[in-house]
Order: sequence, then structure tokens, then C-alpha cells
Amino acid sequence: MKRSIVLLQLLGVWVLLGLAQSVYAQTNGKIVGKVTDKKTGEALIGVTVLIQNAGKGTVTDVEGRYTLNVPAGTYVLDFKYMGYQTKSISDVVIKTGNPVNLDVIMDEPSSKALQEVVIRGSFKQESINALLTFQKNTNTVAQVVSAESIKKSPDRNTGEVLKRVSGVSLQEGKYLVVRGLADRYNQATLNGALLASTEPDRKSFSFDIFPAAIVDNIIINKAATPEMPGEFAGGLVQVNTKDVPDKDFFQIAVGSGFNTQTISHDFYNYKGGKTDFLGLADGSRKMPSDFPSVAAINAGDKTQNAQAGQKLNDIWTYKSAPTPINKSLQLSGGFNNIGSHTKGLGAIFSLNYNNQSRFSEIIRRNYDASGAPQFDNNDKQYATNILFGGLANFTYRSGNNKFSWKNSYNINSTDQTTLREGRDILSDTEVRKIRSEELSFVSNRLFNSQLIGDHFLRGSGIKIKWNINYGLLNQDVPDLRRLKYTMNDDGRYYANIASNGGNSRNAGRFFSTLNENVIGGSLDGTKSFKLWGQQQQIKIGGLYQRKDRKFDARGISISKAENAPNDLVYLPPSEILNKENYGPDKFFLVDLTSNADSYKAYANLGAGYVQFDNQIGAKFRLVWGARVEAYQQHLESRNLVPSNNEAVDVLPSINLTYLQSEKVNIRLTASQTVSRPEFREISPFTFYDYERDGVVAGNPKLTRTKITNADLRYEIYPRAGEVFTVGLFYKFFDKPIESTYETGQGSPSFNYQNAKSATSYGAELEIRKKLDFIQSKILQQFTVFTNLAVIKSNVAYPKDFLGQIDRPMQGQSPYLINAGLQYDNTASGTSATALFNVIGRRISQVGNDNVPPIWENPRPLLDFQLSQQLFKNAGLKLSVTDILNKRAIYYWDQDNSKKYSSGKDLTINQFSYGTNVSIQFNYMF
Repeated sequence: MKRSIVLLQLLGVWVLLGLAQSVYAQTNGKIVGKVTDKKTGEALIGVTVLIQNAGKGTVTDVEGRYTLNVPAGTYVLDFKYMGYQTKSISDVVIKTGNPVNLDVIMDEPSSKALQEVVIRGSFKQESINALLTFQKNTNTVAQVVSAESIKKSPDRNTGEVLKRVSGVSLQEGKYLVVRGLADRYNQATLNGALLASTEPDRKSFSFDIFPAAIVDNIIINKAATPEMPGEFAGGLVQVNTKDVPDKDFFQIAVGSGFNTQTISHDFYNYKGGKTDFLGLADGSRKMPSDFPSVAAINAGDKTQNAQAGQKLNDIWTYKSAPTPINKSLQLSGGFNNIGSHTKGLGAIFSLNYNNQSRFSEIIRRNYDASGAPQFDNNDKQYATNILFGGLANFTYRSGNNKFSWKNSYNINSTDQTTLREGRDILSDTEVRKIRSEELSFVSNRLFNSQLIGDHFLRGSGIKIKWNINYGLLNQDVPDLRRLKYTMNDDGRYYANIASNGGNSRNAGRFFSTLNENVIGGSLDGTKSFKLWGQQQQIKIGGLYQRKDRKFDARGISISKAENAPNDLVYLPPSEILNKENYGPDKFFLVDLTSNADSYKAYANLGAGYVQFDNQIGAKFRLVWGARVEAYQQHLESRNLVPSNNEAVDVLPSINLTYLQSEKVNIRLTASQTVSRPEFREISPFTFYDYERDGVVAGNPKLTRTKITNADLRYEIYPRAGEVFTVGLFYKFFDKPIESTYETGQGSPSFNYQNAKSATSYGAELEIRKKLDFIQSKILQQFTVFTNLAVIKSNVAYPKDFLGQIDRPMQGQSPYLINAGLQYDNTASGTSATALFNVIGRRISQVGNDNVPPIWENPRPLLDFQLSQQLFKNAGLKLSVTDILNKRAIYYWDQDNSKKYSSGKDLTINQFSYGTNVSIQFNYMF
């Protein structure tokens, strides 16, 4: 909470500083941009930028950027740099108060005789050339989303931006899927620093926490180079936030909306805390400070343990709530340099709040090895999700040096009430109706701070970049409550509270806290030089990251005395566990906490690399080298054997690009990468998952996965904003980690295992094409884009691995289809986008010799966004997501038809989510 207050104070500082510059901004315009090398895309430092006949100019900084403050008018700009052809750009029109972005591409002369030749062009053509070069000059197989593209889109956050990227899809609106590979095989960085998972129990990053307005660019790498972190196989998403905005600004966006399924049903919740609306627990659910220890309860008598039960709150019931309306608020702003461009301070801020409620209807079933049902449950789940966060970035520039301090703090919480009605099927003749509930609140808080330096040593021509970063992840699960009732022979429901024992899944409470600290740093040095008449580059760098995690859980069950009144267990949830019902002859507590319920863990990652970027003749570019990563992971629980993972991996990579023409690339890449288990996956901690009605446990014997990757890709960039690519890829996984399950004793158990190996190979087709070649005024404003991927994967097993059937990898889809149609009318300020996505059926959980795998049925998604500029500084956006509202189905493929057949296959889970409708108003001050 304190960090949130600090961010608000920083916003206030920004307002004061921005007002100081407002008078100046009203009388002048501005030209901003970046100058890069045509062949490599590298920033050119120290380029002289002059305004013809004005005697005014500047030089590009350590990032190749420049800024010129000039009165309104039309200008000609000259760009001069030793060893490059001078470029003169005409028709640069400057208007008062509005910065004009002019990115420039400079080329080396083909011979010494041409060094004095001036290349002339117009503002419009140079802008198009810069965007096209930015797309095609990546040093590996990648997709680049530029700041200009983000600015023109109606997207609110990074997750929405990524939905437009070919070959990429999102689960639950935020978890990344690249090439059909689930989130475990993807990695994310923020401004070059590795991001810790935003989900403590899942190797994933939630991309909806960063507002689109503060993102400078996003690069989705599908193949590795030595300078990249080595832990990914699907994609590496590099999110780079803005340092300094083009102009001072302040923007507010206010939104509201609803879920069609939520507003058509009653909504239930329980009495929570006063700060739940912020995603923070206020302490009312917290275990009291004088609550007895595990040892004290285990040694205590019924009287003492009944007194302990009275110390806990007695909220076990739920109530009908007003129909929830989704709400969102986003504030973002920033100021440009205070001082000159070569020496000044700039900053950017944002504050983001999103409150969404969802009602879901869920079918949950389980079967034994013969296919006989074990339970059949129908859940009604009422959830409120809060996303609340802020960002504050400061940048100071001084000549060839730049220092940045970038900070973000995000809260992600879920307050959930789950009501269950169903049947426990004990045998063909014994079926019992049940009712149960779970009341839960989970709050995740993620803080990230980075100090970044960029320096250019002009004497040696060496560019140095360093990054020191700190991350903190906290998770609180305070007082998760479960209570189950079973119908007896006379039709009355009684609470499943056992005598002199306990089962927390029937009547229990759960408390847990998780704290993870991440400290890291990196240092990179780059030297460019000429060899054989061509530009060459060597880059050397290293990285270190330390993770420390502490996890503590407490599981408590409620038991009853043998001589307890018979009618006690027939009381409803609103009365049964009131304080007066605890006593030595009524209810008391049993502590089920074990040594495995707490653990401490750490991980050390050290990496070093050398990378060569060679121009070979006029047509070939070779980026090659190797990365070495030394990783050590240690986890220990009280009185249990520790788990250790240690490995030193040499990760070579090679990326060869053949420039067939100005607009055509042919790429061939090969690399080795890894995927490592998360702490939760190797911990002995066992947790009852109410939603799946089963037990989840880690596997201390898990080892890391090593992946061999290869790509062949043909790329055509006809013009800015258009692309056509076709490619083949191959991946070999040594010891892939998979999520497995088995069934028994009435409920499933979930675990993790290493398969022996797996292969995945396929083909991709990507098209993005403007329709302005059609002789129609309306169609000329449309852009169509699609990505199709067809993938084949297969798993091999060790001798003792269960479930040895011919099957694909867990989480790997056989096909992926992304398609979209975008309309953009700059004259009217109208833009609209329709997005379609579907992935082929995939294995959700790997089975064994006794039970088949659980398949996830394809679920097509259709989203629509309409954005309208109302007047100069205001806009309105309508979003409709999951229009088709198809059910999510998980099943056993009983007839082996490779598709879901209702009535033939056995449904394990079935979800109905509803369609989300939202409207947002934004205003730029």
C-alpha cells in the first residue's frame, strides 16, 4: 500500500514539473526520431542533424535518438555521419505543440567515390522506409511491434497488443502461447531484465499489467541469439517501456462493462475485508497473533483446541450481491526533458485499476480406470478479479550517457466464492448427494525496480549497457475455507465433520504466505568495426540472478467430539461453526500441517556470452556465438531430503540471413535453449485443489529440459505494415517436463514428470496485407492478417514412465490459427479490429497405464474492438471479447476419434464463461 501512495506522489511531482514547461510548449514544435544503420538496424551515435538555412542542429545520443525544438513551419533536415552517405529529408512540416516523429535510415556508400553524394527524400517516404527497415532488420526470427503501431491501435495493455502478433495467442487474456507451446516454454524480459513469474504456482507471466501507452516496443523472438536469456523454446517476449515521451502529456481512460453470463444470474459473495477492492487483505482474515502453534494444537486437549477454534472468524456463509459491473481506470502521463536534449531529465508514469467480476458454470467429473464415475459435480463460481498497479520511469541524459530508473508495482487478486452441488458415487448402488462451498481470497503483489545505464565511449567506439534490478513477489492466501455436506437417507444434509480426526477438504481452513526476492544484474559491451569493407560487430556480456523464496502453509481441520449433540452437524453454514459451537463436547481443531507444508528455496543463475554479427559481402549477415548458463536450484523442507538441480549448459546459436533483395530475407537459424522447473514443481508440498477436487504435489526429482531448435524462413516485406512469410521449424526436447495425473480413491492426484524426449516440427504461414490495391474507398482502409501453423509432436518415454501411448507433448497443439481484419480511417478517427483465434486439441493432463490423457477440446475465440476519436483529445472504445462464448471442454477420448463426441467421450470438466462487453472513454490533456 505504501508503494501505491509513493506512486501517487510521483504523479503529483510530474504535474508540477510539466506546468513549468507548458508555456514554452505552446509556442514551439518539435522533431524527434532515431537514426539507424540500414543493414543492421543498429542505432548510430553522434549523427549530426541540421536544419537547412537555420543554423540549428543537434547530435544523436547513445540510443541514436535526437530532438530539435523549432517554431512551426516546413523544414529540410540534413543527416551527416562519417562513413555514411549524407541524407537530406524535405517536407518536414512542424505544427505548434505537436512533436513530429522522423526516424531515418542511413547507408554506407558502395564506393569511396560516392561518399559525398547526398541522398534526398521526402518526410513521408523516409518514415515508411524506417518502419519497413525496423521490421526486417532483426537479427533472428522475430516479430516487432513498434511504438507507432501501438499508438495506432486501440489496445489498452500489453496483453491486447500481443493478441495481434502472428503466431501468438493468449490464454485467459494474459498467458502467452507461441507456436502452440504453452506458457512454460515462454520467457519475458522487461527492459532487458528477466521477469519473475507473476504466478507463484505457474511458470507464466501476466502481460495485462502494463498499459499500452507506456510501451515503446515489443519484440517476440522465436529463435535465440547468444545475447538473449537461454530459457525459452516458444517465444521470448521483450517488453521495452518508454524512457521519455515525445511531448508532455497526461491521459485518463475510464471504462465500464459487464459479462453477459454474470449479469443474467444472481451473484454471490461473502463478507471480506475493507481493502478487497484494492486487491489487498486488510488483516481481518489473518490468523490471530496469539493463535497456537502446530505443536501446541497437536499437544493440546479438546478444550484448548476448541478455544483455538473460537479465535478464528466465524464467517462461513455467502450472500446475494448487487449485479457487478466491471470498472477500469487508467492514468498515464509524462514530461519531456527538463534541460536540453543532450542533458536533461524526463519521466513517464502510469496508474492502472481494473475490477472485473465473472460468474462461471462448471461441470467437474472423475472416473476410475474402467470408466466408472467417481463423482459428478456442478459448480457455480463467483469471482472478482482486481488488477491494480503503477509505474514510474525516470531518465537522465547527458551527452553519450543515459541513466534510467524504472519501477513498477502491481497487485493481482481474486476473491472467489464457489458453490458446489453434486454426487459422490461410491459404487453402483451407493450414490450420495453432496453440497459444498469454498471461500477464498488470493492476493499476488509484484514489485520491480531497475537501474539502467547506457554509455558510448567515443574514443574506443565501445557501447556499454548495464542493468541492476530487484524484484519482489508476495502471495497471501488468508483463511481459505471449505465446508462439505452430504445428504442422509431421510433427505437431510449433514456436515462431513469427522469425530476425533479431520479432513481439511470437508471442513477445514488453509493459510499460506509466499515471499520471493529476486536480485539481478547484467553487463554488455559492444564494439563495431570494419573488416573486408563491411560493418562487423562483437558483443560480450554476462548476467547474474538470485532468487530466494520462503513458503509457509498451515492446514487446519475441524473435528467433533464423539459425544457431540447429534443435531450439531445439521446446522446450516451460517450457524454451524459459530463460536458457541466450539467446545470439548462439540467442535475443536485438528492441525494437519506437515513438514512438507513449508519450504525455503533459492536459485542462482550465472550467464556469459560472446556474439558476433558479421556482414559477409552485400547479401549475407551472420549472427553467431555461444552462451553459457550455470544454474543451481536448491529447495528444502523441515526434516525432509533437500532437492537440488545443478547444470552448466553451453547454448550455441547461429542465425544466417540472406538479403535476396531490399524487401526479401531468407533466414536459417539453429540454437540450443533450456526450460527449468519452477520451485513449486519440485517442492514436496501437497495441496488439495478444490476446483479439480484432487491433490496437487511437486516432484523433487524433476530435471531441466534441454531444447534444440531450428528454423528456415522466407520473408517478404512489400512495404511498411505488410509482410508475407513462410517457414519450417523443428524442436527436440530432452526430458520435457509434463503435468501428469492419476485417479484413485475417489479423486485424482496431479504431479509433474520428465518424459524421456519429444520432437515438435511444423510449418508456419504469415500474411499481413493492406487492401488499398482494391478499387474501393472503403476496402482501401482495411488490413487483413493471418497466421497458420501446423505442428506435429511426439513423446518418447523412459522405461519406468507410465502412460506409454503414442501421443503429442502435453500442452502442444497440432494447429494454430490467428486471423484478423483491421479497419483504420484516419480522416474520421475510426478504427476497428476483429480477431479470431483457435488452437487444436491438446493434452491438458498426461495419464498413465490405467487412465487416458485428458484432452482439451478446441475453443474458437472471436473478439471485436471499435475505437472512435470524438474530437482532438478524446476517444471512445467499445470491446466485445469471446463473442462466440463456446464451452471449454476437457475429456477422455473414449472412441479414439481425435475429436470430442458428446455422449461417447467422458467429460472431465466443462466451463461456460460468457461474453465480455466494455466501453472506455479516454482523454488526453
